[in-house]
Amino acid sequence: MIYKKIAPCILLKPFVETFFVWETSINHSSIPKIESPPTGFASMVFNYGSTYKVDNIKKGEITVPASFVTGQQTKKYQISLLGDLGMIGIVFKPSALFTILGIPMYEFNDERISLSDILGVEADYLLQHIQDSTCQLQRLEILERYLIKLLQKSPRSPDRTDHIANLIHERHGVLSTQDLMKELYVCHRQFQRLFLMKVGVSAKYFARICRVSDLCARMAAKKWDIADWNDLVHHYGYYDQSHFIKEFAEFMGKAPSGYIRSNQELANYVDTSKVRMD
Repeated sequence: MIYKKIAPCILLKPFVETFFVWETSINHSSIPKIESPPTGFASMVFNYGSTYKVDNIKKGEITVPASFVTGQQTKKYQISLLGDLGMIGIVFKPSALFTILGIPMYEFNDERISLSDILGVEADYLLQHIQDSTCQLQRLEILERYLIKLLQKSPRSPDRTDHIANLIHERHGVLSTQDLMKELYVCHRQFQRLFLMKVGVSAKYFARICRVSDLCARMAAKKWDIADWNDLVHHYGYYDQSHFIKEFAEFMGKAPSGYIRSNQELANYVDTSKVRMD
């Protein structure tokens, strides 16, 4: 399995967290399913290999479209491999996809919506270009040029709501959203409405997603010893170990120790560094 992150060009850095490439021809008898926590990001994905199935709380198990947009994942989801994967995707900053498309992000929660339903024939043209490309650099250049074109046409620009969303994610949800709101907004209702529209969930729930996402990444990458639960509870601002385990299980459907046992093997395949391919 190959999973690589690719840093965006300077023009796209305010909007794109990373590009990624995922290719695999693994033995399906050994790793037939891949479990993922919510990440706090929306994404746009293009398949040039076999598609796959995804199982989440909203839709059950479905086969994903060849190209699609997905918003916030509110709980864990599971991917079932159907063949040799080949995909390239764009992981957006928490509220950037609203800036680009202008569609309320709560409509994308726990969804994989065909890009053709959003962009029409442009999506088919874009996918065909990616499938016809012979290397990752070409695919990356196609996506970067298209995103720059969309941004140039968009009448929207990042504002203080985007700033708050980015800050929550950068701090892994370990901060007071109430204090942020009081500092930047006079009207609580206005803040909640804008955040829901731009990110897809409330600021408080988004902070919880960010915490569990960072927790899962640390544990799967073996960056936290199972004996250090008390330090972990304090670091992420949980009341106590019971509160931590309850919240983790609410998102992941299992205790933290069970997640470590079932997911550390997958971390060995992942290159988490971001590089430029040009």
